[in-house]
Parts: sequence; structure tokens; C-alpha cells
Amino acid sequence: MGVQTLTSGNTLRESLVESLRNTLSPRRKLLAEFRASWSRPGTKDSWLVSRHFDLTRGAPSVAVVDDKTWGDLEYPAIFAALDSTITPLGSQVLFKKLRSYVDDSADLADDYRGYETLRRDPGLREAVQLMLARIRTDSHATIADYIFGEPPVKPRYAALAVVQSLLSVAAPIALMTLSASPLLWIAAVMMNAAITFVVSPRLHREVEALKDCTSLLSVADGLGALGARTPSSCAQLNRLCAEMSARLQVRRAFRYFKLSRGSTVTEALALWINLLFLTDLLAYIRIVDRFLQFRPVLASTFELVGSLDADIAIASFLERNPDHCQPSIDAEPIIDLQCAYHPLLVKPVKSSVRLEGRSALVTGSNMAGKTTFIKTVGTNIILGRTLGFCLASRATVPKSTVMASIRGEHSVETGKSHYFAEIEAIKTFFTCATRGECRVFLIDELFSGTNTTERLAAARAVLEQLCKEAQVLVTTHDIELQVALGERFDLYHFLEDPDIEGFFDYQLRPGVTQERNAIRLLARMDFPVEVVRKALAYSARGIDR
Repeated sequence: MGVQTLTSGNTLRESLVESLRNTLSPRRKLLAEFRASWSRPGTKDSWLVSRHFDLTRGAPSVAVVDDKTWGDLEYPAIFAALDSTITPLGSQVLFKKLRSYVDDSADLADDYRGYETLRRDPGLREAVQLMLARIRTDSHATIADYIFGEPPVKPRYAALAVVQSLLSVAAPIALMTLSASPLLWIAAVMMNAAITFVVSPRLHREVEALKDCTSLLSVADGLGALGARTPSSCAQLNRLCAEMSARLQVRRAFRYFKLSRGSTVTEALALWINLLFLTDLLAYIRIVDRFLQFRPVLASTFELVGSLDADIAIASFLERNPDHCQPSIDAEPIIDLQCAYHPLLVKPVKSSVRLEGRSALVTGSNMAGKTTFIKTVGTNIILGRTLGFCLASRATVPKSTVMASIRGEHSVETGKSHYFAEIEAIKTFFTCATRGECRVFLIDELFSGTNTTERLAAARAVLEQLCKEAQVLVTTHDIELQVALGERFDLYHFLEDPDIEGFFDYQLRPGVTQERNAIRLLARMDFPVEVVRKALAYSARGIDR
């Protein structure tokens, strides 16, 4: 009992000492937080994470992961697991990186080297994180709108605001020199408060965004100085260092907003000065005319700072998934993944596949692993083409986008059936394949929403045509398609085994299968013996005989 009391007392004392140290040293507390979250999945919410991507996705030269494929391949969950960023900017840039294909293999190789640098150098990584912690508040999520959205517009009442500000300055002078009534100044201050908080709330938000921009510029300068002190293969630090002079003019123009964003005392003083003289509004009016010339510098700064945060999150992901590789990107239609796995599986069964200019038909029953396999292939191609790594021991992926039709559900809102929605998706596939916009398609249970005879006929016709233009990975229950498509498709299958725990081993097997173990699973699940016997008999001779 005495030993337990002593141990409990020591634990409490150590906890109090640690708490005191963290209070006295915020830096120590931050480092403890960063070290605890390293190599762990992200836990952030998704507020405004797509904003930067939404504002910039219209660039015709950049191919992106389309919305349907993003959802069908469960990329929202993959992104959430990746997103251990510190700042809202980091989340937004990571989201954009994950949805934007990169054409230049050299750029992908540079990205991969950057991840490895941050993964292996905790001193550099934590120094960057300490800088980034200055812009981690939610308000910084709205900077993207200010930099990449519609440019700010000078208020229509700008001239009146200048006059009001001059009157606000004149009022206390008149009070001191002309013995004017104090009510004059009180009235001026009340008018200023009305303008600031009532007449123009949007303007107030934009002024706050400008203040957040000054924080971003300050962090960028700190990171640039870090890059100058510690040259490394981290491209963002080197560029932030090189662009310090370009940011100088912007920092000078934003000087007022920097002065008004600091300690609690400074911000309180700035609030009162603004109420007295409308300084926020005057500074905003002055900035608006010059903002367009500042925008490219701010955009580059946003991208570089956010990319550093995103790359640390990716490095953390790779640390907890050590079985990864830098893929080769091939102009030829080659998909070669060795020991590949899906990032959302806790204990994945790894699969290997090599397709040289050919497509793949994968058969097997529900839950055997078919859909997970084609998702694994598609996910790794996208990861290789966007972030520059694959979850595999070795990988070669084609220089192509990926499109998927995996999750099709009846929509009550649109009135579209599963089958009709699938037809629309496959029609889009043909269009994109013909234009050369996509060369890899993933299809799960093609035309499963219709009857067997028409399903087999339509599936065969569609796949025969589509595989002439692209590589198609398709799953099916219909083993009859193996013979029909064997000339152009490599055949794979998954088997269920009623004799093993869980029924499935999730092993990808090459070749044709004639196994029909699905009915035998009914016996494993204690279906009536007569039901199982009849099902096997019907299967052997045909259900209509």
C-alpha cells in the first residue's frame, strides 16, 4: 500500500513539473505535441480543406482526379489519414497535391527526396514545425480566398471614409484648441464604430485576412532564414530563401497590418486606434490599388509554406508505412506493382500484378477481395502520379490519369437507377479514352443492375471496345466472361474457402477459375441442408432445368 502511494505521489509530482515546464516554455510544449503526433494518422476535421483546390482547379494544363473517382476510391478517407498537417494552409495544399497529377517525373522525384529529407532529419523537421505553429489558427484557412479568389475591390464609400477619418483627427484637436464640446469626438468615434462593425462586416473580414497574410509573410521569412542557415534538399526552404527580396516590397506595404497583429496589448491598442481614426479602413483602401501586383508573391508564398507542411505530413505517413517505393513513370501502358497494398487496410494482404499493354478481368464472389484489389491498383497509380510514391516494394505506373466506376447507388434525389448511372459513367470513359485523356479505367461489377443475359452481352461488347483504347481492370461474378475476353484480358481470380476461418484468404491468383464455392458458404452459415443441396444441383445443370 505504501509503495503504491509513493508511486502515485511521484507520478503526480512529475505531471505537475511537466505541466509547469510546458507553461513556462511553449516551445517545449509544441515539440512534445509534434513528437507525439509523428507517424500517427491525421485527426483534423475537413473544414475548408478543398478551398485552395476549388479556387485553382480550372487550369487546363493540369489534370486532376475527378470527383467520382475521388469518392469511389475512398480518397476522402485516405486524405484524412494523411492529413497530420499543422496549419490550414498545409491541409489545403496537401488536398490539392493529392488531386493534381504531375507530368514531370523529375518533379515527383524531387518531392520524394523532400519527404525523405524531412523523415530522416527530425531537427530540421521540428524547426520548420515550430515556425508553422504561428499560423495554425482556423482563421488562416480563409487566406486562400483572398489570394486565389476574386480580388478585393475598393469600397464605393472610400472618399467618405477618408473624410470621416480626417474629421476623427480634427475632433480631438478642436477639443483641445477650440474648447469644442466632447460630444463632437464621441460622435465621431461612434460613427467609426458603426462603419467598422455594422456598415461593412465583409470589409472587416478582409482586413483580418490581410493581417493573416502578414503572419504568413513573417513565417515565410523565418523559413527562408532557416533555409539559408541549413541548406538541404528541401526545395521549399531554398525557394523561400531565394524569394525573400521579392517579399520585401509586400512586407513594406503590409507594415500597418503587421503592427496591428502581435501581442494581446498590441492588438488591443490597434483596436482602439482604429475606433478613433479608422486606420484599418484607410490602410485597406491604400492596399487595394496595389494588391494585384502583390498577388503572385503571396500565391507563391502560400504554396511554398503550405507545401512544407504537407510534405511533413506525407513524411509522417511514409514513416508509419515503411513498405513504400519511388515508382517509375512510364509512357507505355505498363502497370507493374509488386507486393502492393491499400493504405486503409490495417493488416493488408499484399498483391502483385504486371500488365503490359493488357487489361485484367478479376473474378470471385463478394468479399473475396476483387474490389479491394482494383482499388489498390488505382490508388497506387494515383499516389505515384500525384505524390510520387507507391505503397509497394517496386512499382512502374503508366503516365495516365485514372477513372473509376465502383460505387453506384440508386439516387432518390435525381431518380437515377444504379444501371443508368453506370451507363453514364461508362459513356464518359469512352469519351475520355477516345480523346486520350485517360488510359486506365477501373470498373466494378459491370452492369450488375440488369439481368444475366443482357449483362453478359453488354459487358462483353463494352469491354472488348474499351480495352482497345486503354487498360481496363474490371471485376465480375460472371466467370463466363473469362472465355469471352481471354484474348485481350489477363485473367485473375479470388477464391472463398469454406474450410478456413473468415472464408477468404484474399490471395490474388492468376488464370481461369471454375470454382463455385459461394453456395458451399451457405452450409458454413448453417442454411438448411435441403436448400444447399438444391442450390448445388441447380448450379450443376442450370437453374431452368
